[in-house]
Order: sequence, then structure tokens, then C-alpha cells
Amino acid sequence: MGELTALDRLELHELAARYGNSIDERDWARFATVFTEDCRYELANFGRIDTIIEGRAALCAYMAASKSHPVAHLVTTVELLVVDGAVTMRSKILGTLAGGYCGAADYRDIVVQTGAGWRIADRVVTLRRPARPPAE
Repeated sequence: MGELTALDRLELHELAARYGNSIDERDWARFATVFTEDCRYELANFGRIDTIIEGRAALCAYMAASKSHPVAHLVTTVELLVVDGAVTMRSKILGTLAGGYCGAADYRDIVVQTGAGWRIADRVVTLRRPARPPAE
């Protein structure tokens, strides 16, 4: 991949937004427009054991079963980098949790252009600071 066109950049920003909207709506079928079928999804710094999920079907099942996932995702500060032909999309997430608490994380995505458009092939989500209830 050479330089990204203005259209590529627009589509990649839409991809970041589509993820946030899809997950907030719990529309797992729409993940087909966000992730490749063989995607890799890694959660880092989310507890004692990091989690790596392989494949879109497994990711959908994981997300659907999650009881602690944010109820709202605000994806922001999207940055696109092309290095040695690979396209990386970096962004931030603010997640509103049940009870009104908020957490922040970083997304580092390897994105690929498919016949159906841009998709996330590999995502690493790194929790910036664990969300904790305020001290009473």
C-alpha cells in the first residue's frame, strides 16, 4: 500500500465510527463490516490475564457474553499511519460503564482493504487506567 487517498482516510474514519455504533447497538452481524473474518482482537492491561480472541465469530460471542462491557463507546483522535505498506489506525476510546463510571483505552488496529471495503484485521486494546468507583 502506498499513500492513503482522501477517500481511504474518510472510509477509515467511518470504520472507526461504525465499530463504536455497532458495539453500542450490540449489532454483532454488523461486525462483518468492521472486522475481517479471521481477525485477531487483544485486550491488554484489563486484569490479571490478558485476553486474545481469534476470529470474528469468536469475537462476536465474546462481546455478546460480556457482562462488564461499556454501554457506550466514544471513539476519537483517529490517526492513520502507513509504514512499509501496512496501514495502522490508532484511536482512543472513552467507554461509559454501567453505574455511570468511565474508562479510557487505546486502540491500535492493523487495517486491510478488502473487496467489501476497509476492515480491522488486528486490534490491540490497551486500558489506560482501570475504571474505579469514586472513594466514598
